[in-house]
Formats: sequence, C-alpha cells, structure tokens
Amino acid sequence: MTDQTNAVAAAPTAGAILSKPMSIKDTVLAQFKEAEAGLLAMAERYRDVVYDVTTTKGMAEAKAARADLRDNGRRLLTRTEASVKADVNELKQVMGAEVERLVDIVKPVEDAIDAQIKVEEKRKADEKAERDRVEAERVAAHRANITQLRAYADQAAGQSLESLASAITALEAMEFGPEWEEFAPEADTARNTTVARLREIAESTRQRQENERLQQELAAARAALGAQAPAPAPAATPAPHRAAYAHAPTLAAQPQPAAQFAAMAFDDDDQAPDSTAPAEPRDPSAASLTIGQINERLAHISVTAEGLRGLGFQPAGRRGSAMLYHEEDFSAICAAIARHAGTVASSYRLELAAA
Repeated sequence: MTDQTNAVAAAPTAGAILSKPMSIKDTVLAQFKEAEAGLLAMAERYRDVVYDVTTTKGMAEAKAARADLRDNGRRLLTRTEASVKADVNELKQVMGAEVERLVDIVKPVEDAIDAQIKVEEKRKADEKAERDRVEAERVAAHRANITQLRAYADQAAGQSLESLASAITALEAMEFGPEWEEFAPEADTARNTTVARLREIAESTRQRQENERLQQELAAARAALGAQAPAPAPAATPAPHRAAYAHAPTLAAQPQPAAQFAAMAFDDDDQAPDSTAPAEPRDPSAASLTIGQINERLAHISVTAEGLRGLGFQPAGRRGSAMLYHEEDFSAICAAIARHAGTVASSYRLELAAA
C-alpha cells in the first residue's frame, strides 16, 4: 500500500497534464484582437469623408467605401464569429467524447476505493445500530424489573398475612449487585418503598382481622350473658341507692335501654365471676391487656382505669402510660360492668318511683 501510494504521489496530476499557456477563451479572443488594428485603420480611413454622390465618380467611391467597411469590417467579424462558434460546438462534442474516454480510465479505480469506504462506513453504522439496540434492551429490562418491584404493592390487595409476610421477606432478601449496573440505587429505593407499603397493608389487614375477631368474641360474650336470667332487683333503700348512683364509675357508652344492661346481669352472686382482684398473687409482667384493647372489645362502651378501680380491678402493671391488666380478668370485667349497669338501672327506676 505504501509503494502504491508513493507511486501515485510521484505521478503527475491531471491538472499539470492539462495546463496550457492560454485558455480556449483567450485563444478565441486573440483572433479578434489581431483584427482590431486593421479595423481601427479602416474606420479612420473613411471617417469624416464626404463623397460627392451627385457625380458618377463620387457615387462609385462612396459605394466602394461602404463595401469595404461592410465586407472587410462588419461581415468579416460576423463570419469569423460564426466560424468560431461552429468550431466551439464541434469542440464541445469532441471534448465530451474525449472527456468520457479519459474518465473511463480513472472511474473504475475511484469506484473500487469508494466501495471499500462504503463497506467500512456500513460496518460502523451497523455496529452502532447494534450497540443502540442492545443498550435499549438493557435499559428496558432494568426498567421492567423496577416496575415489577413497584407492582408488588399494587398486587397485594386482598392477600393473606402469610403471603404479605412472604413477599416482604423475599423483597428484603434481594440484593442489587453489579448485575443491576447503574440502576441499583433506583431499584433499592423502589424495593424499600414497596416494602414500606406492604408493611402498611399487612398492618391494616392485621388490624382488620383483629377487629373482626374481637367483634366475634364480644358478640359471643353478649350472647352468653344474654342467655342467663336477669338478677333480681335489690331491695329498695332510697338513700343508699341514690348515693351509689351518684358515685357510680363513669362509663362512656352509647345510649342503650336500661333493660339491656339488666339482662346482662348474672342470676346470683355465686354464678357471677369474682369482680375483685384474685386472691393469689400473679406475675405483673404477665399482664398485657390494655384499656384500649378492653374498649375495642366492648365496642359500644368505654372504660377508664379509674372506672375499673371502682369495679374492683387494680392495674397489674404499666407499659409507658398504659395501664395493664391480666387477660384472664376480661370476662370478670365484663360481668362486673353488667352487674353494675343492672344495679344502676334498678336504682334509677326506684328513684323515679320515689319522686
């Protein structure tokens, strides 16, 4: 390749081969330039000459001068112009054929080199197109995976707690290593956001199920209490009853007929659970029932720690600001509330009767 290049560089260029002292234009115009001196002399010879055309001799001299100016001046120039144009037209044809012949010498070589260039340019363009395709697929795959991470939260509605816990565990176990490339931080953020949403959904599901369970337990407890015969009304002693009613523990309850509370009372004190704290000491650390949980189970009735003290139930412990009670005392608390409500209702009826 180097020898060929040097040989080409050493060869004379086409411009050097075709260079001439004068152009075709200069050559053609030179012919007219040569005639210019004779034309000037002819014009000066006849300029300002006045012929006596009234005489035969004068007329003949005038006609001879006119013919000389016409034939050897103006017409000579137009004939020369026509001849040059004819030569130029012929030259154009001859030159076109000659140029075509000469072009055929270099055109095949040019085409061969052009083909090499175009092959390489196409190869590079194809490689770039392939790189672009691979890159687009790579980015699309990462985007699809990140979208799937986010979609877990949308697919979690109605799933069981076990399924939610399994999904959270699987997501938390995921590691976004080098295979995630520059999308690892975005994937990690999407995973964390999804896990947070799944935890919220799981907590909401857990709370709903717990509320349903508590509602079922409360309904069962009410049914059991309602099946028992109401306790007999206490003897009418107006003053003590008024005092007991006046100092009754506060129960924030939804309005209900007094007969419903009376119906929840046990038949006698022997059948009713003991409303006082158990005689045997119990481990305070085992207490886990809070006022909030008691109120959730009671649903339509709210109690306070002070109200439970009035019913004979002292807190067994404390967690922060929350008072804690033993889980097994819940049934006794319900029975005490029912008895107290029945007593208050009876006292109220007696007060109305005595008024």
